[in-house]
Amino acid sequence: MSTTTVTGPIRIAEGPGPLDRHAFRSALRWLAFSSSWVWLGFVLFAVGITRSNASTAGVTESVVGSLSITPRNFLFAFAITILAVWFVPHVASGRTRRSLVTAGAAAVTVAALAYAVLLTVAFQVERPVYEANGWPLVIRTGHVFDSSDQVGLVLLESFVIAAAVGFAGLAVAAGYRRFGGVRGTVALLLTATPMLAATAALELRASSGLGEVLGVVGLSAPVTLAVIAALGALSLVTAYRLVHGAPATVLSAAGGDA
Repeated sequence: MSTTTVTGPIRIAEGPGPLDRHAFRSALRWLAFSSSWVWLGFVLFAVGITRSNASTAGVTESVVGSLSITPRNFLFAFAITILAVWFVPHVASGRTRRSLVTAGAAAVTVAALAYAVLLTVAFQVERPVYEANGWPLVIRTGHVFDSSDQVGLVLLESFVIAAAVGFAGLAVAAGYRRFGGVRGTVALLLTATPMLAATAALELRASSGLGEVLGVVGLSAPVTLAVIAALGALSLVTAYRLVHGAPATVLSAAGGDA
């Protein structure tokens, strides 16, 4: 009988590690299912609000532009559930904490791309309807594009901001996993700030209603997109760092781990 002696320090993987395909498929499947309801609601609201405004006060701005923040906010919320709900069974099955973050990040990236395509299509469908009726295509939310016919910019912006917000959801959940309820809430100063900054970089522009009121010009389109992408990357790195060593216990709403 032979034995093998391990010499030297034991190294613990610091990187994200390989993609856990099972966790990725599971997250993506549930994300696709729940997102279908979000986008169904998006369509119903867009059509309903447009028809209501047309028959009453009149259409004064892009409804799609006003609703554009809704899908990405859902992506943020769903990303939180990936670590909040699936963390314990994932770790209990012998898989690493960071592999769940990787799977979640991959699912968020795919969803962000799908969301960007759908939002771009929505803008393109809206434009000829508005033009045919003589309605103003005014977009009062913050965007790097001046008009919805700038398809490339619409697609790129929609993807970058959706991915950044989704990664922030992973960071927020990782903070609660690492620190528990009370300290996890305090940690929002760290975990949620990149998302708030990314949103501010987009909304605090002269083209948005808020930016116009505050007299803020904002950053150029390339710089804005670069800042949002960097903040998204920061959120993802934060999620990886916080989830390492986080206790695999059930989160308690009372303010800690059960």
